[in-house]
This record gives sequence, C-alpha cells and structure tokens, in this order.
Amino acid sequence: MDTGQVYYGQIEGLNTDYPVLRNVYYIQSATDANTKQVTNVLIRRGKEWHGPDYTVLNAKHIAMIEPVNPQSKVAGLIAEQEKQGK
Repeated sequence: MDTGQVYYGQIEGLNTDYPVLRNVYYIQSATDANTKQVTNVLIRRGKEWHGPDYTVLNAKHIAMIEPVNPQSKVAGLIAEQEKQGK
C-alpha cells in the first residue's frame, strides 16, 4: 500500500476500484526494550477485536502486487499457521 503497510492474501476483483483481500496476513514488528532487537511476526488478520473476515482495499492506494513464491519464508509461515488453525 502507499502507506507502507504490506498485506499477504488472496485478491479478488483486481481490476475494480475496491478489490477484496481474503485470508489476509501482515507483518508486525516489535523491538525488545532491553536488547533493541527487532522481531517480526506474521499475523493473520481477523484476530483483532473487530474480527474482520476480509479487507476491502482502495485500488488507488495499492503500490504494487506480487505473487508469493511457494518456497518463500512468508509462504512457509502462512502454511504453518493454517495447519495450526490460527
């Protein structure tokens, strides 16, 4: 997104003004106050308080779209979470 946020998921309606992203994941970074080490965690969207099933995007704010390689770290983490039912 042009905001810098990155989402991973299955996109529908790519050639529309408001495509829908399903099975959405994003990266959340946290910094340890003691060590200053940054940890990145893949989060499945829907675990937030409002529990969204999908995300509607404004196509004007999509910076780029790329497929996730099945052998990538992201694909592996998504597959792991889906096996665990998260």
